[in-house]
Amino acid sequence: MLIVCVRDALHDRPLSVDTDEPLWPLLDRTACKQGVDAFLFPWLAAHFPEHFTTSSALPDSVPGAWRMRALRELQRATLRHRQLAELAAGFERAGLDLVMLKGAWLAESVYANPALRSMSDIDVLIRADQRDRSHAVMLQLGYTATADTLRNRFACAQGYRHPQHLYTVEMHWDVFSKLEADSPEADMAAIWWYVEPVRLYGSPCFALSIPDQLAHLVHRMLHHLFAIPLRSYLDVALLMRTRGDALTPEAITAAGARWQIGTAIPFVLRFTAELFDVPLPATLAKDVPYIDAFWRNAAIHALAYLPRGSERGAESTTLSYRQAGLFGRARLALSRIFMPRAFLAERYPCARVLAGVPWAWVRRARDLRRTHRATLIALDVDASLEQQWPNTAAVRAALANNLRKPKKS
Repeated sequence: MLIVCVRDALHDRPLSVDTDEPLWPLLDRTACKQGVDAFLFPWLAAHFPEHFTTSSALPDSVPGAWRMRALRELQRATLRHRQLAELAAGFERAGLDLVMLKGAWLAESVYANPALRSMSDIDVLIRADQRDRSHAVMLQLGYTATADTLRNRFACAQGYRHPQHLYTVEMHWDVFSKLEADSPEADMAAIWWYVEPVRLYGSPCFALSIPDQLAHLVHRMLHHLFAIPLRSYLDVALLMRTRGDALTPEAITAAGARWQIGTAIPFVLRFTAELFDVPLPATLAKDVPYIDAFWRNAAIHALAYLPRGSERGAESTTLSYRQAGLFGRARLALSRIFMPRAFLAERYPCARVLAGVPWAWVRRARDLRRTHRATLIALDVDASLEQQWPNTAAVRAALANNLRKPKKS
């Protein structure tokens, strides 16, 4: 039902299924989990005014609560705009290159109203050789770093908070971490070559080229092994609709090579087009192949069974643990404890000095035991919920691994 509602909202048409109205509590929970509740609200208000108008949306009802969230999102979008304007102006004054990533660019560029694209933080990209100067700009703007990762060889970003701003800023100098073996290793030098000057939030800054915008969205899907909400496909659908003329076969092939994402772009384009009944860009209509039913079902399965954040963070380890023998499990556990010092220092400040590394190992072992003990014990019980979760993760991992393979010539 949620997919049908988003599809009909995209086409600005009444609900296309034969039912009086959706089951509001279930639709509300699912829309929130899938990150599309803000996008859906204007359509709901237009087609179900008896529930969502000011006079009928009672505060203690599900539609009333939905309406209040939409109004809060509108306010948050205004505050976010001010924060981004200040950020863009600060980097422009310093003469530093700043690229708006993900929601910060999408909300302004492909959504009809920025309030329709909710987000939890702000992501920007800087040049790796401008990290120190960019950090200085953030401090001058009143931000404080949430962790000291600027020179950590295992980190690709540093987070910042501001006492007067709502959103945390993730300042990236790369799009993958060297510790994340599942994440495709993008060619950052080539990506920077294709960035485009734009004016966002009242100041000049940069944006990824349109093919690279699409590639970045797909890169994140692979990085998260398709544990991504429906909003991610909505982003792709709106990008196709508003900027599709820039997506030629040659452009997406080149972008896919820069981001090292194999055949994932054509798959995501075709899957999104089928999911929301939106046409592929005319430039690609004959060049995006139809997808195998098995992998289409795997992508639908991934949407239907989104993991919790704690589950997603442990998936790679859990899948490896389940497939290993006794010796392999012991080796895996030790490899997760005796991590490189730079990695430990990111999570355990005591490891920043050499004498504190043994204590970091002890804390690491304790944290891993607390986090995963019950799950790992339950993995050998076929009927357990913990067993079902890795099964779902294995489906998503198989889909991501299949798409990472380069296209056969």
